[in-house]
Amino acid sequence: MKLLTLALAALAFGDVQPRAATRVELETTFPLAWRVPDELWTPKKDAESTALPLFVPALLAERFEAPQPWMASVGDILAEHRKRGGDHTALQVLLAELERAAPKTFEKTGRFLQQVLDDRALRDANWDPDKDRRDDGMYFGPLLERHTGTSEPWKSQEGSRTFHQAATFVRGDLDSILAAIHDYDATIRNPGTSYEKLEPVADSLVRCDDAELGALAALSVDVRSKLPFPFLRYKLDLRILHAVESGTLVTYVSSMGKDFYWFAGKDWYFPVRTSAGEWLGTMVVRLSGFDLVNVPDGDDNRKAGTRGSLGSVRKRAEALFAGSGGVPRTVESAIPPFVATVPAPRK
Repeated sequence: MKLLTLALAALAFGDVQPRAATRVELETTFPLAWRVPDELWTPKKDAESTALPLFVPALLAERFEAPQPWMASVGDILAEHRKRGGDHTALQVLLAELERAAPKTFEKTGRFLQQVLDDRALRDANWDPDKDRRDDGMYFGPLLERHTGTSEPWKSQEGSRTFHQAATFVRGDLDSILAAIHDYDATIRNPGTSYEKLEPVADSLVRCDDAELGALAALSVDVRSKLPFPFLRYKLDLRILHAVESGTLVTYVSSMGKDFYWFAGKDWYFPVRTSAGEWLGTMVVRLSGFDLVNVPDGDDNRKAGTRGSLGSVRKRAEALFAGSGGVPRTVESAIPPFVATVPAPRK
């Protein structure tokens, strides 16, 4: 019996490979109605300044009055930081120079750049995502109200009424980021998590080129995780969809499982370039929210979950990109190829 169990475990372990599918087949993995609609999270007032999915691409595209050439855009500032060594000390000196020479630019960019570039805590071997620090390489925007949807399944969702939003800068391309996201053998060991199971569903990784929506890729992941005492665990039928919208790669996540009132999110991957067009990396913006049934989770818990997930993706993606030679492959307007790794049997 033990040999049979080991044999079955060995068969289960490995990569889930993509297969071509029609849009109808893809919707068995990710029903397109489950995509988070803009109406659900877009603020009624000052949307461009308070919602990171709108604020970040506008900031990346903006050109500033520049007493020094490296102050002309966010991309130019990031390139200068890299040129100076890319560490915390270089960042503090650079931002101090920016504040003196271009105070309006600093007012618009300083706090954001300070938090997405200062990643000392994230690089620490003892990094704890439950601790809210200013040096974990992530910028959190204000909570956004979750509006009532006008269509199902969003019209009937109960539970918490907020989304939280975060941004981080990844020195890597879309190939490395998707590889990091779908490396479940690594993700199951993310700091701050208590996964018991994190398994891509066999044969669920599908790709299609739809006449209306363009390239799509979807995957199902079976999730089970422990909860703190006195609660036991939750189960999550996680559904993931990659798509290209207005030239930007996006990722939707959703689940309609019974352990959650609701679970949904969306990531945007914006290429970062200097004003001369040099590609530097990818700014990832995440909008997400969830509410566990009969569990008193709060916004701090949700923020910690985002910090752990997004920070781990950043670290893995940057390591993968550097390991691949550091030459960009896919940087925008496409879904790069990827597989989903299945965690090895746990002892």
